[in-house]
Amino acid sequence: MKIGVQTYTIREYLKSAQEINASLKRIKEIGFDLVQLSGLGPVDPDELALMLRDNGITAAGTHSPWDRISEKDKLAKLIDEHKKWGCSQIGLGAKPPSYPHTYEGYTGFINKINDICSQITEAGLSFGYHNHEFEFMKFNGERAIDRMIKECPKCEFTLDVFWVQAGGANPNDYIDKLQKRIRILHLKDFRIFERERQFAEIGQGNLDWKEIFSRCKQYDIPYAVIEQDANFLVDPFESLALSRKFLVDNGYWE
Repeated sequence: MKIGVQTYTIREYLKSAQEINASLKRIKEIGFDLVQLSGLGPVDPDELALMLRDNGITAAGTHSPWDRISEKDKLAKLIDEHKKWGCSQIGLGAKPPSYPHTYEGYTGFINKINDICSQITEAGLSFGYHNHEFEFMKFNGERAIDRMIKECPKCEFTLDVFWVQAGGANPNDYIDKLQKRIRILHLKDFRIFERERQFAEIGQGNLDWKEIFSRCKQYDIPYAVIEQDANFLVDPFESLALSRKFLVDNGYWE
């Protein structure tokens, strides 16, 4: 399994093409050569392809805007951009608010996701959905995420272990459930501070990384990316370095 960076972690340093290039160079210097692209400011797709190539970084996937994914013509252009980047997965970071947190809302969203998956898979790419905690709400006695897993057979899942935990479920159970439907796993630790949940550098929280990585190996999950939304102990780049050090020191970084 290759481990990289979810660039949302360093979004404050990605507001221009110049900043994007400098940040890609910096994460390469830390020791990463893989990213999942998200949180980028305006940048020409061809220029981004050159930045990735020149910095020796592979893009395993993205989190792309809903309006570009949900509209057929815009999605066709997005597919072409991903091919320029050598990026095999178009990802969605969260269910849009136009689909409410109701049983009927998820029915509509599932139907739309299936249409999107068909267009993307026909183009030779895959679609990945990134969970938060709200997909673990139950409607008619069933978790929304379980409906998505069952009713969206072409959808891959960018499983975020922090948000599974926050949703009241066990991340290992969902890795077992999804297995090879996970192309990219989100590594994000779960810390409790003064009775509040916080995001944390890997190894600074309470998740069972031994069991998580055992399953990654068992199911041959190809990619994982470190993501930290907030609650940094140090500068975000230093936080990435701390997470990487924990993974190396504990034998999880191959």
